[in-house]
Amino acid sequence: MTYADIHSIYTVILFVAFISFVVWTFIIKGKKDFDQAANLVFGDEQQKQQPKTKQESDHE
Repeated sequence: MTYADIHSIYTVILFVAFISFVVWTFIIKGKKDFDQAANLVFGDEQQKQQPKTKQESDHE
């Protein structure tokens, strides 16, 4: 095997790994996980909008 052969095989292996990662990330992992992660920033806002109960109030 020459250096060019090894370099070609290495390039093909990296390309297959990259395509596998893209497929796993965007197809197999699914939209559900991405939607859940996207809504994490709104978690605090939803808690603030809920009215305080008597146990959670500051001065009662």
